[in-house]
Amino acid sequence: MQEPLSTRVSASEQVLIKPVVEHFDANADMCAINWFDLKIPWMYQLYGLIASRLVRKVSGKLYFKGKLVKRIEGPKDRQRENLLIVCYPGARTFLDLVDYKIFQIISVLRISAVKRFCFGFTENILEKSDSKGATDPKFRKDQTYLVHHFQGGNNWLSDNRQLLFTSARQHNMDVYFCGLTNAHIAREKSGVQLSAEFFMDGILLFAANSEVDIENFTMNDIYSSFKRNNSSNSLYLFSRSH
Repeated sequence: MQEPLSTRVSASEQVLIKPVVEHFDANADMCAINWFDLKIPWMYQLYGLIASRLVRKVSGKLYFKGKLVKRIEGPKDRQRENLLIVCYPGARTFLDLVDYKIFQIISVLRISAVKRFCFGFTENILEKSDSKGATDPKFRKDQTYLVHHFQGGNNWLSDNRQLLFTSARQHNMDVYFCGLTNAHIAREKSGVQLSAEFFMDGILLFAANSEVDIENFTMNDIYSSFKRNNSSNSLYLFSRSH
């Protein structure tokens, strides 16, 4: 496993990106998965307004922002009300964001505003020709989004993703995102390291015009095979909030 990438945010503290795959490409695009509940919504909105400007400054891009509509299946303790996916052109770019003093200051707002916060990095394994999100980043507000995060199943998904995506399109579903976890984030202070909670090996995002299409898709043979090859599956309906 590759050595972590790091940036020092104070004399005694540094932020680490810790690869969890053998062939981690620090220069490839990577997406940050934010999965959380809110306890002070207005404070998070203020944080988001400032942070979004800094994200754009390092060439990051908001990919998806949504709110939970309902849980379909999965452990209740892994359910969260908010999903935010932000993509960066490389791991070092994210650390450049962390280096900004203003980002370090406003992160206090985020910490105070959220609860049950999970954060990790994924590689989007979609080709641009497969991804509706890559060609049409303006999400339609009238669509319903299927969010499926899982543990295990990486090999099955890597080998069979075209079958899964074709099946989705046959059920009138757009494929927006397919991320496999490739790194975690940690803070190290005075030699003590603390990693952020992140329990996903991968996350899928589909968009549909109706819940009926989603139900039919998730009950077909190919999707059922994908779920059987995972050790844990959590499925939710989300609405787009930005």
